[in-house]
Parts: sequence; C-alpha cells; structure tokens
Amino acid sequence: MKKTLILIASALILTGNWTRAFAGEGGGEGIGGPGDPAKVSRSIEIVMVENRFKPSEINVKQGETIKFVLRNSGKKKHEMMIGTPDEIDEHGKIMKKHPDAEHHDEPNMISVNSGETRELIWRFSDAGTVYYACPLPGHFKGMNFPGMKGTINVEPK
Repeated sequence: MKKTLILIASALILTGNWTRAFAGEGGGEGIGGPGDPAKVSRSIEIVMVENRFKPSEINVKQGETIKFVLRNSGKKKHEMMIGTPDEIDEHGKIMKKHPDAEHHDEPNMISVNSGETRELIWRFSDAGTVYYACPLPGHFKGMNFPGMKGTINVEPK
C-alpha cells in the first residue's frame, strides 16, 4: 500500500504536475489554487451520479473563490479533480494502473463516497477554461472522450 502511494506521488512530482499545480498564486497553467474559506464568493452544488456531473459546465469570474458542494447521489465512490487536461489525463492513467490505491485528498482533488456530501474550495486567479473530472477507472476515459468531466469558464474581471 505504501509503495503504491509513493509511486503515485513520485509520478506526479516527476511529471511536474504536482509542483506546477500549486506553485504559488495562479497555480499551474492558470488553474488557480486552494481558496480561503473566509473569502468564499459563492457556493456551487455539483451532483455526482454514475458517469456524469450535474452541472457539467460552470461559469465563474476571475478572482472568485468558489465553495463546491459535492453531493454523490450515485452508487459508487466518485472524485472531483480540478486541473489542466494533461494533469487530469495523467492522473487517470495512474488510477487505471493502480485502481486500488488509497487516495488522500489534495487541494485540487476530493473523494466523495456514495451518499456523502463534501466541499472543495478553489480560487480562480486567471481567466480561461479550467477542467474537472472524476479520474477513477471506468468513470473517465480521457478529456477527449465522453465520461465524467466538466468545464469551468473563468470570465475576466
């Protein structure tokens, strides 16, 4: 089990995804970073069901800190990972190779068991498009395929 966790962490560090995603304000390639709970602009509920998010498209403004309230009404555990298409695809590949790996929530990722509701707070520092997906095997086949994914359109101030 520890070997699997070390392998996943090493892959993220070696590919640069881990460090790019959280390298100060603005994060990797404009995805933003963890938000301050005291500065939440608004809450957005996302319902997780088998192989889709509701809604699958969200609009926010640059500089907003959003509290995502994630409600899993599906029968399986789901995750929400915020990132670039490359980061999400890479994590999906790792998950496919190690489907039984234990997951520890990272600032851009949260696991939600069936019937649970959890929160993820994120600040969107740059305008553009940010992506989210459930990279668990069978839930996500890649950003270019149908599956459990969505987009966050970050409008300029």
